[in-house]
Order: sequence, then C-alpha cells, then structure tokens
Amino acid sequence: MVKENWKAMGYGLAMIVVLMLSCSFVFALLLRFTSIDTGILNWMTLITALLILFIGGAVAAFRGQEKGWMYGLITGGAFLLFVILYQYLGLQKGMSIAQLPYFAGMMAAALIGGMLGVNLNPAARTKK
Repeated sequence: MVKENWKAMGYGLAMIVVLMLSCSFVFALLLRFTSIDTGILNWMTLITALLILFIGGAVAAFRGQEKGWMYGLITGGAFLLFVILYQYLGLQKGMSIAQLPYFAGMMAAALIGGMLGVNLNPAARTKK
C-alpha cells in the first residue's frame, strides 16, 4: 500500500514539473516575441503556478484514492521543497519573507486540488 502512495505522489509531481516546464517555455516565448509588460507576466506566472499546483494535487489524490488533503499537501510541499533547494543551492539565495504568501498560496492550491481530486475518482467513492 505504501508503494502506491509514493507512486500517486510521483504522478502528481511529474504532472507539476511537466506543466511548469511547458508553461515556462510559453512564457519565455511571450516575453521574447511580444511586448508584454513584465508586471502582467508576473501575475500570469503566479496564477499559472497556482493552477498547476492545484492540478498536481488533484492528480496525486486521484491516483491515491483516499485522503486527498494529505496527497495534495505532500505533493505541494515536495514541489516547494524542490524550489527552495534550487533557489538556495543553485542561485545562492535564501528564502525571503516576501515569498511566504506565495508559498502558502501554492500549498493551499495543492491541498484544495487534492481534496477535489480524490472525489473525482469513482473507485474512491465506492471504496469503504
């Protein structure tokens, strides 16, 4: 049973990474070939990140079939841990206080995605 739990969270994390990379590519193209304002692009990336973490939490909980809040929370936390480690080890920058609301919002999005994602699976509803 534990192996399936990790596998479900792996699917959620993989979904997050794939969607983040593809959206980053699209945003890079927008920035390069249009005259889009960086302020608008910042808001677009925030909304996209919240949506992607919501989807990742939902996918993890859908695959896990129970305790969606836990799957969403762990999946979102694992992604944010990766982001913090990349920022610290790759960019030599620590986490700032200004980032805390963003991280909290992303964790909440993954948590809510997990709660809704577990209810999308018909097998989870009949399993008792």
